[in-house]
Amino acid sequence: MDAYIAEYLRTGTLPEDPKQAHKIRVQAARFTLIGGHLYKRSFTGPYLRCLGHSEAQYVLAELHEGICGNHTGGRSLAHRAHSQGYYWPTMKKDAAAYVQNWGMDIVGPLPAAPAQKKFLLVATDYFSKWVEAEAYASIKDKDVTKFHCIQEFLFGTEYPEFILHATLSSKQWAGGSHKQNSNQCLKEKAEQAKGKWVEELPGVLWAYRTTPGRPTGNTPFALTYGMDAVIPTEIGLPTIRTDAAKQEDANTELGRNLDWADEVRESAAIRMADYQQRASAHYNRKVRPRNFKNGTLVLRKVFENTAEVGAGKFQANWEGPYIVSKANENGAYHLQKLDGTPLLRPWNVSNLKQYYQ
Repeated sequence: MDAYIAEYLRTGTLPEDPKQAHKIRVQAARFTLIGGHLYKRSFTGPYLRCLGHSEAQYVLAELHEGICGNHTGGRSLAHRAHSQGYYWPTMKKDAAAYVQNWGMDIVGPLPAAPAQKKFLLVATDYFSKWVEAEAYASIKDKDVTKFHCIQEFLFGTEYPEFILHATLSSKQWAGGSHKQNSNQCLKEKAEQAKGKWVEELPGVLWAYRTTPGRPTGNTPFALTYGMDAVIPTEIGLPTIRTDAAKQEDANTELGRNLDWADEVRESAAIRMADYQQRASAHYNRKVRPRNFKNGTLVLRKVFENTAEVGAGKFQANWEGPYIVSKANENGAYHLQKLDGTPLLRPWNVSNLKQYYQ
């Protein structure tokens, strides 16, 4: 549509369809050409430069990951692009999708290991749940860049696309969204191993990659390589699969399984969609919709990072009351204390309940 508007402003040319021509003529009143580029008149003040798909992806990448990037959420990323003077029709949708596809999991701090390693940088494939993890003493930009480059070298940029969520998975911050089961598994195993968790990490990753998942019915290894892994036990004590196989046929069989991997993934995707649909229906049957009006008194669920220090088991599960000051479109609410002091961020309705005096 922007291309038609730009052409109309440049040459006065309209489409032959009368309805579309009328629509473009009406919409063009809010656009202008400056230096050959299309700009939209903003309700908030400045002109906004209209971008195509490739230009929009470049802006999202620079604002999220570039030298001035701060790895914000989808809504914040769209707001930042808008405030910097850019516009395209699907800003919020594209920003949310970009953040979903590119983020990062940081697990820690964990018990100090040799070389003072206390953090795990984790990448999880959204579909197969294949996990890559690396231990670090501290998380720096160069570590993130190096880790990301390794994933692209190993898996390419098309499949699998790694979903990296910017959530701390630690004892000091337990209220984050997108916490993956793989992260929780790694965290628990690492804490059990104490200072030897770096040595145990390869074994934990191997166990996770070769364990079937309930949604897909397959192991992450099978969904990545098209076949189940041969475990060390089958080498020491051969089974029919390893005993009957011929070494000269192994490479051919491996290539054949890789060719058939897409079929395995397609079957797993169908099963996973069915599983998610049934799980969603089961959850929705128990959900009671809640809405709060501005000025309503509510209690907020207590998380580990908001709990009173030293309270232990006597810590209350809810705290407040707080006053609802504003409701967002996504079911989150801005709160303020009774003295009018606003809280730093909005809270999801699932973490709130009404306060009765």
